[in-house]
Amino acid sequence: MSQDQGKRIESTGLASGSGRDKQRKRFAMVCFRVLLLQLLITSLLALALMFRDFVTAYSAFIGGLLYLLPTGWFSLRVLIKNTARSPREILANIYMSETGKVFLAVALFTLVFMLVEPLNAAALFVTYILLQITGWYLQLKLNHRFLKL
Repeated sequence: MSQDQGKRIESTGLASGSGRDKQRKRFAMVCFRVLLLQLLITSLLALALMFRDFVTAYSAFIGGLLYLLPTGWFSLRVLIKNTARSPREILANIYMSETGKVFLAVALFTLVFMLVEPLNAAALFVTYILLQITGWYLQLKLNHRFLKL
């Protein structure tokens, strides 16, 4: 392997060693901060809605949890418990984690709509969508690598 190829592999984060682990830990911290900020947004929104209506407040909080639980599971599986070394294994782990995230979200939505009554569906979906949008925004703001594009 030439020196130029080695530099390209290292720059993509696929080289072995502590550089990749350091990069993964840094990215895990960014994801953890995003999840904490989203939990704070969910809690503050539910607290503010408590003055309007209790059903709306807990529906909004449940909507936030419906987003945060699968996303947290995905982040934990991809960033912390990832033992894959080759690019193929890494990609397979990401696909399996994303599939699990979708199935977990569907199962949680099903359980909530079957078991929680009364429920304000508008508050639930608005909070879920709000957290999705804030997740995109916070990832771009907290991960300065994207700002260099």
